[in-house]
Amino acid sequence: MRKQHAAALMAVTLILAGTLARAQAPATPAPAATAPASGPAWADPANWKSVKPAAVETNIVYATVPHIKNPSAEASPNPGTPNGIQPAVPSTGPAGTLDMHLDVYQVASSKSTPVVVQIHGGGWIRGDRPSGSGSFGAFFAAGMSVVAVQYRNAIDAPAPAAIEDVRCAMSWIKKNAKKYNFDPERIIAWGGSAGGHLALMAGYAPASFNPPGCTDQPKVVAVIDMYGASDVAESLTYPGSMGFTHQWIGLDLPIPPDPAPAVASSPGTPGAAAATASTEPANPDGMPRQRLQAPRWADPTEAMLARAREVSPLTYIHSGLPPTFIINGDQDHTYNPIQSYKLKAALDAAHVPNQEDIVVGGGHGNFPPAENEKGTILWMQFLHDNGVF
Repeated sequence: MRKQHAAALMAVTLILAGTLARAQAPATPAPAATAPASGPAWADPANWKSVKPAAVETNIVYATVPHIKNPSAEASPNPGTPNGIQPAVPSTGPAGTLDMHLDVYQVASSKSTPVVVQIHGGGWIRGDRPSGSGSFGAFFAAGMSVVAVQYRNAIDAPAPAAIEDVRCAMSWIKKNAKKYNFDPERIIAWGGSAGGHLALMAGYAPASFNPPGCTDQPKVVAVIDMYGASDVAESLTYPGSMGFTHQWIGLDLPIPPDPAPAVASSPGTPGAAAATASTEPANPDGMPRQRLQAPRWADPTEAMLARAREVSPLTYIHSGLPPTFIINGDQDHTYNPIQSYKLKAALDAAHVPNQEDIVVGGGHGNFPPAENEKGTILWMQFLHDNGVF
C-alpha cells in the first residue's frame, strides 16, 4: 500500500507539472478522453474539462416528502442563496409537501457504469445541486456517471430528514439502474461539508434511516468525504459550526439578542447585515463567504446530544464499511478539523480501508487550484486501488 501511495504522489507531481505547462493553451472539447502516455485518462486534469456526459437530465422528481416545521431554522437569519446552483422549481405535490429532485449526468458506455452520488454542502441550511457538471470531469474521464441530489435543508425539515432524503435518492438510483445504464453494485457517495457528512451517512447509516418505499438500497462501495462532520455532537459546541448545527438538529431556539444590538441590526439600519439571498459565488461547501451575525445558542441538552450522536457517522463505525477517502484543511474554522482525525482513527481501528489528505494551512474548502487537483487525483487513485473502477 505504501508503494501505491508513493506512486500516486509521484503521479500527482508529474501531472501538476504538466498542467502548468499546458495552462497557456486552451483545451479543445472532445467527446471522450484519451489516456496520456504517462497514465490513465482520469489522472490527467486536461481531460477533466474536455470529457462531457453523453446525456443530461435535470429536475427529476425522486420523492415527494413532507415539509416539517422547524422553529430552530425559522427563528434564525436567512442564510441566503449561493450562486452556481440549480434554480428552484415549483413543487407539484399536495400542500404541505415538497418535491425532491436529482440530476443525472450519464456517460456513454457499453457496460453499466459506476455512479457517483454528489451531495451538496451548505451546513444543512442552504444550497442545492450545482447548476452544471464542471466539477465532475475526473469521474466522467474514469467512465462514471454522476447523480446530483437535492435534500431538505433545515428550513424544510430538521434532522434526520436530509439523511433520509439521500437514502431515498439512492433507492431511486437502484430502481432506475437499467434505464440509465447504472451499476447498482458500484455506488460512490461524494460530498463537501454538510454533503461530506451526508455522504458518510449514505455509506454508514443503518437501515433505520431508510424511509418507507426506499428500503431497497444499492451497494455503496466507497465514500469521498470532503471536510464533513463526523461528530455532530461536537459540532453543536464548536464556534464555527454551532449555529447551523443547532438549526438542523431543530430541538431548541436561539437566545434572543441583547436589545441594543437588535436595534442596530434591524432592517433599514445603516450597517445592518442583510438577511436576504446572497450574491457571492458558492463556496465548495455552499456556506456564505460573509456569514450573517449568528444568534446565540444555549448549551445542548442531553436530548440534543442524543439526536446529534444518532446522526453522527462516528456512531456507526464497524468493520466492513465502504473504503473512505477524507480530505480536509488543518486550519478549518467551520468544522473542527480534529473530527477528520477522529474519523480516520476509528476507521483504522475497525480495519476499514481509508486514506486522508490533509491540506496544510487549508481552511474549509476553497483550497488553491493545485491542492484541488492533487486531492482529486489522490481520491481517484484511491477508488481505483480499491476496485471501484
